[in-house]
Amino acid sequence: MRIIAVLLALSAWADVPPTKSPASGAADAQQAQQRKHQAEEEYRRGVQFAEGDGVPQDYVQAAKFYRSSAEKGHATAQYELAYSYEKGLGVDRDLKQAAFWFRKAALQGDAEAQNNLGVLYATGQGVPRSDAEALRWYRLAADQRDPEAMANLGMMYLQGRGVKRDLARAFQLLQTAAEQGYAAAQNNLGLMYANGQSVARDYIWAYAWLDLAADRLPGSVAIRDQIAKEMTADDVTRAQALAVRKREQLSKLSRQSK
Repeated sequence: MRIIAVLLALSAWADVPPTKSPASGAADAQQAQQRKHQAEEEYRRGVQFAEGDGVPQDYVQAAKFYRSSAEKGHATAQYELAYSYEKGLGVDRDLKQAAFWFRKAALQGDAEAQNNLGVLYATGQGVPRSDAEALRWYRLAADQRDPEAMANLGMMYLQGRGVKRDLARAFQLLQTAAEQGYAAAQNNLGLMYANGQSVARDYIWAYAWLDLAADRLPGSVAIRDQIAKEMTADDVTRAQALAVRKREQLSKLSRQSK
């Protein structure tokens, strides 16, 4: 408390900046609102050109609108501009620029940008490779229940990359992401069941999760079929029925979220 008192006493002698008039503050607020509105309009125009919605599809024009909006602080436009640089859509592919704009959006709390920035750090693309930074951004996105981030974080725990290996935590994260319908998590969760990692080996659950993953990941089919060779015909039937039930649950959750 003494330090605060001293600082307060000293501040009495400091130059005090002039107080803005109410009219000036209102004008600033109006300008900020107009800038925000313009950024939103530019973002929407970017989406129109990117998707060819009412205009010829043109990624170059989309990137221009995204940039103008992103420079005004629009988080989703910053993400889309970063994605454009990552994939080379309408701009030359530039992973440093992708990382730059993903970071801008990530700092505003965009979960997908946080995850994608984590991927760049995990792979050393556009930024120096850093498991610690990858973990940081994955965790922030996972806290928002982003399924891809949870799956990526789960794999960090599974492999012990940048963090002490923790199979139970890996399983928990992959299961949560799998229950949201994320195919890569379903594939890796199936492998954990097949290998008996964190849980007792269970080919029925392994088959079921890999069967679900196979809806989007063709590579999961071969793994599922390999596991089937270790199962009885009755167990395969049970696993297929389990996959059908899980697929129905996921479909219902998807409809409810819309």
